Amino acid sequence: MAAGTLASRITGVFRDIALVAAIGTGVFSDTYSVANSIPNIIYILIAGGAINAVFIPALVRHMEDDDDQGRQFTDQLLTLVGLVLLGIVVLTVLIAGLIVHLYATRLWTPEEFDVATMFARWCLPQIFFYGIYTLASQILNSRNSFSLPMYAPIVNNIIVIATAAIFISLMTAVPTASSVTSSQLNLLGFGTTLGVMAQALILIPALSKAGYRFRPNFDFKGVGNGKVGNLAKWTIGFVLVNQITFLMVSNLTTLANALVSGDPGTVAVGFTSYQKGQLMMMLPHSIITVSVITALLPRLSRQAHDKDLSAFGGELSASLRLVTALIIPSAVFLLAAGPWIGALLYGYGASSAAQGAALGAVASMFALGLPAFSLFYVLLRSYYAQENTKTPFMINLGFNALHILIGLALFSLLPEGLQVAGLALGYSIAHAITCGLTWLRVGKRVPEIRGNGHLRLMVRVVAASFVSALVAYLLVRLTITNQTNLSALRLGLAIGIFAATFSLIYLGLAKVLRISEVSAVLALVRRK
Repeated sequence: MAAGTLASRITGVFRDIALVAAIGTGVFSDTYSVANSIPNIIYILIAGGAINAVFIPALVRHMEDDDDQGRQFTDQLLTLVGLVLLGIVVLTVLIAGLIVHLYATRLWTPEEFDVATMFARWCLPQIFFYGIYTLASQILNSRNSFSLPMYAPIVNNIIVIATAAIFISLMTAVPTASSVTSSQLNLLGFGTTLGVMAQALILIPALSKAGYRFRPNFDFKGVGNGKVGNLAKWTIGFVLVNQITFLMVSNLTTLANALVSGDPGTVAVGFTSYQKGQLMMMLPHSIITVSVITALLPRLSRQAHDKDLSAFGGELSASLRLVTALIIPSAVFLLAAGPWIGALLYGYGASSAAQGAALGAVASMFALGLPAFSLFYVLLRSYYAQENTKTPFMINLGFNALHILIGLALFSLLPEGLQVAGLALGYSIAHAITCGLTWLRVGKRVPEIRGNGHLRLMVRVVAASFVSALVAYLLVRLTITNQTNLSALRLGLAIGIFAATFSLIYLGLAKVLRISEVSAVLALVRRK
């Protein structure tokens, strides 16, 4: 699973590199990025959260309790969700302009709003295909088939990379809302949605191979109400609160770019930079934490169903320890090397090295909160495994309140150019506070995660990570003394030296400090 996720994320990085090279990080790129985010936002808001949090536990229960191993329930849910998503696509395409105005700064010109609306109309059909992909993935996971859903995004990424390459070949200057043609806009919009469609449809043959054949079932009794409906209610509330916060982030980041638009002496840092910086942070989370949880959640659900609380606590504790030992060094690495990585990956075409470095600095601010984000993600899954969605909703209310307050304060206090990084820092601070409080709350009902054992592990991992980063950084500065205007070759050399030194020292310190989780992962890799 980790290999599939790694391959998907690596091609995802190349997709983002191609897109930034094609559209840059200025206001035009924000029109595309905002429009392409809207389908995912609407999908998660309407159906995605409920499916992710409720579908696996409910499906596990029906597979174990029903005579047909949950086939009827699965058919009913697939039919209902498919019809709902098709209706949502039609409605949102009709009101695309109104939706775009919700997520963008009022400083955009009418032409920029028109471009974003055109992109949105192309991208909104993705909502339906997100649903197909998510549901098919969950069915495969519930049948212990984990690999293909991890590899499917590669197809999406390849299609978008090809689309960006064609767009670059058609452009002669940095694109703006006034310089691009309708054909070029249609190319970007169509290619983006084609990728999502391919990602979803590639899973359909795998369902038959896993022993499931879909038969439409329009008897929805008991699917949208009762226990599952009640669980979904809280999960939808959870994602609704997240989207209220995202509205703030989207408006502020597009505002940050619009404020400096047209000033040749400023570096463009806006919604696209925030989004790509967050995706850089999500790479280690997706490879490490999501892979752990994808395998863990069905087991936790079965243990909760069987009321085997001792095994439940042991699984949760082991997962938290494994994520701690791997995600903290990843966060420290990105914190230190973020600007170098950003300049190397995103400093070409319609972008520049300075814009890439600024994007990387945003990623560094996200990296500060990566450990808390990943551990919080694991802790919340302990509630979902027990089909408790009300408590995560209440916890999430607190997180988003903190995020909004801290984000607004930092955005208003920091000067232009640092405001978007300030929003990322606010995100990290809010996650750190919320994760700590959630750990204490979960510990009251799961004694296996209480005590000083986890804290001692964190201290050892943090110490090993920062020592490794300090030595690696000093070695880079000794090797490459002039850090201004680094070429791509010198940036690659700096990152390579830093990564190799950091990894070797961390692995050595992990052995000295007896961080057994790292040794276990290394042993697994050697066996593979």
